[in-house]
Amino acid sequence: MIKVLVIVAAILVAATWIVGWWGVPLVAAIVGATLCTRRGIAGLTALAAVVAWSVLILVDGASGRFGALARAVAGTLTLPASVLLAVTLLFSALLAWSAAALGVEIGRLGRRGAE
Repeated sequence: MIKVLVIVAAILVAATWIVGWWGVPLVAAIVGATLCTRRGIAGLTALAAVVAWSVLILVDGASGRFGALARAVAGTLTLPASVLLAVTLLFSALLAWSAAALGVEIGRLGRRGAE
């Protein structure tokens, strides 16, 4: 399971870097359809999305731009920056979970149709 988590997280990092947030549901749906026989793949994909976006935030934070942006947006929304960070990670998890769950069902339908 850890191996799958790391691989999916790495793919999600690349997809998000290249395509933006649209890459998360796209990759998650493909992962769900491909690994539809494994239990809990939607939850694993959601966890991988949180890991992937955490890595991207850490990379962006190393340049110093994320802190300024987080403070500006948090000030506009009158929320602490930590809440903004939590909502961002929750967004990635929900995107990945919902798309992976849909992909699992599509994969199961495809397997049933092939029988």
